[in-house]
Amino acid sequence: MKKLMLVLAFMATSIMAEDAPVATATATAPVATVAPTKVKMKIKAKSKKGIVKAKVAITHNMLTYDQAKRKGKEANFITHITATANDRVVYDASTSQFLSKNPLIKFKFKGEKGEMLKITYTQLKGEQFYGQKKIK
Repeated sequence: MKKLMLVLAFMATSIMAEDAPVATATATAPVATVAPTKVKMKIKAKSKKGIVKAKVAITHNMLTYDQAKRKGKEANFITHITATANDRVVYDASTSQFLSKNPLIKFKFKGEKGEMLKITYTQLKGEQFYGQKKIK
């Protein structure tokens, strides 16, 4: 049985021009007081004619409020996802509990081979995690 993966292309802001302003949501996630923790996530990023196509698979159980109540645990889901390439924001999405378990994110941006793509996400509890990979 295939798992349903939610693609967030419609939710995110993908910046195609280097100097374009970044659009962000008005609600902000809680700021973590601890440095982000590196986690293993599957990142594929390939450049072709100056356009990078990126696919990111994040492993996360995405426990909603209802699921947490039934299991007797605390709710915990991804609230914010940001992608940067050479310290330039190329993808920014504010999410909520609607996001599927182990989400798959796809996006495109202007970039070159050899740049470092860094994906950072924030959980409901304020913890931050990141993964990075060189663009091929």
